Amino acid sequence: MTIPREDNMVRLYIQMSSSTDSDWDSRRQASIEEVQVSAKKILQPYYIEWDRVEWYSTYPIQQRIAEKYTIDHRIFMGGDCCHTHSPKAGQGMNTAFHDALNLAWKIHHVEAGFARRSILSTYESERKQIAENLLNFDAKYAALFSERKPPSGDSIRATHDGNEKGNEFVEVFKANTEFASGYGIAYDLNEFNWSPSHSAQSQLFNPEGSTLRIGRVMPTVDVTRVVDANKAHLEQAIPLNGSFRIFIFAGDPVCNGTSVADFASNLEKKGSFYSAFERPDIPTVSYHERHNPHSMFFTICTIFAAPRSSIDITKMLPPLLARYSHHIYADDIPDPRAPDTKASAHAKLGLNEQCGGVLVVRPDGHIGCVVGLVSGDGTANALNDYFAAFSSKGIDNKRVQASL
Repeated sequence: MTIPREDNMVRLYIQMSSSTDSDWDSRRQASIEEVQVSAKKILQPYYIEWDRVEWYSTYPIQQRIAEKYTIDHRIFMGGDCCHTHSPKAGQGMNTAFHDALNLAWKIHHVEAGFARRSILSTYESERKQIAENLLNFDAKYAALFSERKPPSGDSIRATHDGNEKGNEFVEVFKANTEFASGYGIAYDLNEFNWSPSHSAQSQLFNPEGSTLRIGRVMPTVDVTRVVDANKAHLEQAIPLNGSFRIFIFAGDPVCNGTSVADFASNLEKKGSFYSAFERPDIPTVSYHERHNPHSMFFTICTIFAAPRSSIDITKMLPPLLARYSHHIYADDIPDPRAPDTKASAHAKLGLNEQCGGVLVVRPDGHIGCVVGLVSGDGTANALNDYFAAFSSKGIDNKRVQASL
């Protein structure tokens, strides 16, 4: 394995022994000279010379995982001190980054007063499971690497669409492509990831037709930003700012205007999940604040199933949603994966192009829940119950309704 580095340096991973060798020893050491000889042999008929060796180490490939990721939810561990494996699939740093992201936003929400301290227990339950899946994949993949070299023809066959079956090396990698890319990571159900056993109970959760899998990363969809006509990757439109992302797929603006207005009106009610965590400095917030004009814990996006030219922000949206003008989009970009549809983003997510729906995405990009968008207070009440499951402030639908 050859990896270009900074300052014209190159990192080489050289396999010095194999698990199939008769004298196999996972702790075998090798000198710099032995590694260099092996590298020269591998690269023949090409050649390689060294000006200097910046860093050198032997690494016995093995799969290990920490018994615990935390002590009393006061001391936390992540990255390589929790899980170790081969470097073959390039998952070490990726997994460590996700460990850090998963823990960081949860600590932030506890320390900022948004969530109860008990949510910190979900760090270990979510991330340890992913590490165990990684080690299972890595054990298979590393074993194939150490047993033999894959024939060069296999990489060609892997690109064919025919019925030819590649060797085991190629098949294992292809079967785990989603996981290795990060898009296949899925967290189990808990207070953040809605399920029928969640404390929030409403018939509006998981509307019929939705293809979204709770706990997975939000799928990629392209839309047009209304204010500047630029194409936007919706899942990347909001930076990692520690906020829950609330995506209002508003459907047809003509047929669904009342539902959108009712949802916004219910967000503004005293005691709702949204108003309970309003910024105290709203009157002085800069007009140029795009992501958190009302709350540091929520960012709202509105997506209409309509051409950009037909959307008038001031006429179609109530002031609360219009304030997020930079996050108002038109679902008018064709997608070959969603043919025969006028609103590909709605269609790819399984949301009705007329009625739409509301998608809640966690601060780390994973889907928390999806709720049907209806007239009245049903949608907002469902989300009140969802956020009440972990919010530090009591959110009670009966109290919200009584305060009107």
